[in-house]
Amino acid sequence: MQSKFKDFIASPNFKKAWLVIILAYMSAVAPLSTDMYLPALKNVQESFATSEFYTQLSLSAFFTAFALGQLIYGPLSDIYGRKKPLLIGIGIFIISSIACVSFDSIYAFIFFRFTQALGGCAGVVIARAIINDKFNVKEGAAILALMMIVGSLAPMLAPTLGAFISDFGGWRLIFGTLFALGIILFLMILFGLNTTSVIDKSLNLNPKSVLNNYGLILKDKRFFIFTFSSALCMAAMFAYITGSPFVFREHFGLSSKAYGLVFGLNALSMTIFSAINAKIVQTSSPYKILQNAFLAMIVGAILLLVCGYFDFGFLAFEICLFFTLGMKGFIIPNAVVLAMARFKHKSGSASAVLGAIQMAMAGLISVIVGAIGANHPFLLSCVMAVCICLGYVAYLWIHKRLLLNLLKNIKAWL
Repeated sequence: MQSKFKDFIASPNFKKAWLVIILAYMSAVAPLSTDMYLPALKNVQESFATSEFYTQLSLSAFFTAFALGQLIYGPLSDIYGRKKPLLIGIGIFIISSIACVSFDSIYAFIFFRFTQALGGCAGVVIARAIINDKFNVKEGAAILALMMIVGSLAPMLAPTLGAFISDFGGWRLIFGTLFALGIILFLMILFGLNTTSVIDKSLNLNPKSVLNNYGLILKDKRFFIFTFSSALCMAAMFAYITGSPFVFREHFGLSSKAYGLVFGLNALSMTIFSAINAKIVQTSSPYKILQNAFLAMIVGAILLLVCGYFDFGFLAFEICLFFTLGMKGFIIPNAVVLAMARFKHKSGSASAVLGAIQMAMAGLISVIVGAIGANHPFLLSCVMAVCICLGYVAYLWIHKRLLLNLLKNIKAWL
């Protein structure tokens, strides 16, 4: 019996499954910092006696640091390997999680939310690099989709868990929970993650060398298009994340627990479509999947606009939102893997540029949502629809003929 167990642990299937779990955890722990405290956003505002703008600024600061931090960890992981920078980043995340609740000031809270993201983003950027190190395009897309399935359990459960934790011990207990989750991840990486990567000896930490390397990556047309189109898709989701607490709790009148359940349900849509993508990408072209997914997402965004404008109510709005957000399960894995495949020898740096652009776009959109007060279903739908349509136009730039035909059809329709 013991021999069979050892054989099972040593089997390639178990090692692959364990790697997916660790990578998904690495990618999920920092977003958990947002998802768990979303239901308590109103409580945070009341606790610090501040405005909605400053409360939402804590989200924007998180997204901004998430973008900047990836530009640091990417080159570090190419120069020193994947594990050391990863452990340093998670260590910063752990310290910042406790610091978030150690000062009675909204400004200190925003600052430590910034450093929390600065540490936690190491898991996201290095997870993508590890996938690019170990797998080809189709297998990488399938693995990334499987990661999204495992990782999407976090946003499914996190808001509900956060709401219960907040009701039980206050919103500060949420950050105590994140502190504990960070320690568990640190130990899993330290003792359970084996990484193999080619050290890029042409790189060093000289700012000029790093910037030149990033410039080389950005000059690759296909990398930039896949990255920018997926970033706009992500921006639509982060517009939803920023505005949804106020739309669902204030406009539709949901309780914090009900909001947590709805947020988890929308995350389930990404799990479902990611699972489908993991299956079909092995026999279908990632390019074709992206094309169809973007079109479906645009249809969902249009229906969302109609529901928001005519105020058809919570159920209609939620059904459209479920479908629209679900398309992310098709778009992100394929776009990311196609972009990363352009730079197999610079996985960390390519992942950093990709992640930085995605999160910079997310940070910008979250600021816009807060600044224009997009806390109404129609306004939130407008922001999401614009992001999705621009993302599709960016993707079509790979096939300029399709873009020109689309513009001609729009002109004829007008």
